[in-house]
Amino acid sequence: MLRGNKGEWSEFYTFLKLLSEGKIYAADKDLNKNKNIFYLILKIIRNENGNLEYLRNEKIVIQKNTGETLSEIPLTKIIEFTKLLFDGITNVETGQRAFSLDFMSPILKELYTTKLSDDRVETSDIRIVIHDPILQTQQLQGFSIKSYIGGKPTLFNASKNTNLIYRISPELSKEQVNEINSLETYSKRISYLKENGYKFDFVKMQSNIFKTNLEMIDSKLPEILSHWLLYRYLSGTNTLIKLTDYLTSSNPCNFNIELNPNYYLRKIKDMLVDMSLGMQAGKIWNGTFNVTGGYIAVKKDGELLCYHIYNKNEFQEYLLTHTKIDFPDSSPNRCDFGKILSPEEVQEIKGNYIKLNFQIRFK
Repeated sequence: MLRGNKGEWSEFYTFLKLLSEGKIYAADKDLNKNKNIFYLILKIIRNENGNLEYLRNEKIVIQKNTGETLSEIPLTKIIEFTKLLFDGITNVETGQRAFSLDFMSPILKELYTTKLSDDRVETSDIRIVIHDPILQTQQLQGFSIKSYIGGKPTLFNASKNTNLIYRISPELSKEQVNEINSLETYSKRISYLKENGYKFDFVKMQSNIFKTNLEMIDSKLPEILSHWLLYRYLSGTNTLIKLTDYLTSSNPCNFNIELNPNYYLRKIKDMLVDMSLGMQAGKIWNGTFNVTGGYIAVKKDGELLCYHIYNKNEFQEYLLTHTKIDFPDSSPNRCDFGKILSPEEVQEIKGNYIKLNFQIRFK
């Protein structure tokens, strides 16, 4: 029997829900349904021993990519198992741990499904042929899926690649370094440094790949991100909208804010969209969206809504106003940040340094 966490089961729920309803509505900037915009689902393509196509009509017709029909499933059965799956996901209390749902075995077998997620190379979670209402054509498009069932999803995941390195001044003695590093948590260490008047100056990003990816969006983004992240640690402010307001008011890059106050707002919005549709911290990004259609949100009540590439303004506003900065696991085997480091540990000549890390989560 297949096992998965709530996020992985939510991907399969999205697959069934789209097949059962045959369309998906667009969302406004607050993740509410826009009843005037929807996209018809013509078929969904999954990589199951080669691509299988799931055509949505009066029945669900499963075909090989050669056109050979494998089976047909009544819509009533898809609708029934969609409801059962939603109840199963919401009623299980496992946190992020994997679990099985034995009652799903019959429909998994009928759908020729051997995995919960589409086995794909690109970063899209589901590939859908939709009726394009603007171009009046059929297009295969990839969508990212974020589920609110069971918890708030992350927009951008943390790793050692998302460490930013800062120099601490004035310089600390070895005894002071040992004393501060002996404090239990990174928050206590940073609080000690802040309360005792130490300053933090951005030096570099740990990953040249992440730095390069940010510069692909905007050459100033590494510097902007360094001010943005440091203010998060020192002030406790965690929402993206308030952090962006801070950048505008402090203007660390000395943009001509009087002439145009939207410099930072635009750059942060562009970064969030690119993070959500393909850019990662540990893989060189060429600026092309791997997610060609947009973004599907699975709401807590099971409703599906989407932000299509066509609705970029609403998508940007949603990402900006519904996200926050979270702190990831600081342990050495995970993100490894929050301790005072020697210059040798960060490939510098002299001084004391600290790594700060982040992830972006929906609030």
